[in-house]
Amino acid sequence: MYRAAGLIVVFAAAACAPSSPSSSPSSSPPPATPEEEPVVDDGPCPALGVGLSAEETGDFVAGDVPDGVVVLMGGAAEVDRASARFVDGAGGGDVLVLRATGSTSSYTSYFADELSALVTVPARSVSTVRVDDAAAGDDPGLLCRLRRADAVWLAGGDQSNYLVRWPAALHQGLRDAVARGAAVGGTSAGAMSFSAVAFDARDGGVTSDEALADPDSAVISITASPFSAVDDVIVDTHFQARDREGRLLVFMAHEATSIRGVGIDEGTALVIDGDSASVFANDGGAVWLYEHTGAALQAGQPLSVERAVRAPFIDGQTMPWPADISDGDVFSVDDGVIVD
Repeated sequence: MYRAAGLIVVFAAAACAPSSPSSSPSSSPPPATPEEEPVVDDGPCPALGVGLSAEETGDFVAGDVPDGVVVLMGGAAEVDRASARFVDGAGGGDVLVLRATGSTSSYTSYFADELSALVTVPARSVSTVRVDDAAAGDDPGLLCRLRRADAVWLAGGDQSNYLVRWPAALHQGLRDAVARGAAVGGTSAGAMSFSAVAFDARDGGVTSDEALADPDSAVISITASPFSAVDDVIVDTHFQARDREGRLLVFMAHEATSIRGVGIDEGTALVIDGDSASVFANDGGAVWLYEHTGAALQAGQPLSVERAVRAPFIDGQTMPWPADISDGDVFSVDDGVIVD
């Protein structure tokens, strides 16, 4: 471990309560029952162990009050205004970035320094932890940071790492963070992982053409997120850039109960703050909301959907959440072909 330019860089290799008196003078008092000691979460978190790498600006401290905002981005360039809202959501506390691959320094400097002109309440500390070995996800030092985090961000990459390979203890820590109202967010795969259900990519990716032609394919694995932050939605990202409308419709059709699709363009963010939501976009991107009924899933047969609705929301728009899209564009899917 060493300190440089304000960062801590870590490279990890390998009393009894008295009994009530008896009513009988000849009987002995029952044995005392020990009281449970309260869990005190203070002092520095343990150093990170084997299989983890990190860059950090300081120690994590318990006791701050985050505001529970959810920030979902569509990939490629971050949307600074939405990122600043995420940092503000920590309430001046600690920001934790989790990832399975990639840089440990980029988000640390981004959230700690580069957004300073936009952030209202700077974070006390920022830590990026890369889980190099999925089995290290139950490391006590990592779980301590997660337990104290006031904002948690999942970077892009491969959502199968987050949803399938990370251990139960790390999933529980993320679930607890959502439950206690920590600000949460992510981009690309990270955003997809926070939806109610997600395409987990455990068997690889799928294009819209592939999904529409064979919507019951074994490669299309949809799972309930173990740490969902948004009810009743499934999120897809890089939406227009990678032509993902078709596959999102297929993902929705895999759910027996009605679920809403959320497609987020690159350089675009959906910020959900309680019962309202806002869209921030860098260069004309949009957030696309979908509903459909009458979807038919048959083995080896293309997708058909009797009626579907889509509604785009662009930069600067604010809406109640969940949004009403009943006046959106109506279309259908006929034997794997989207018909407007």
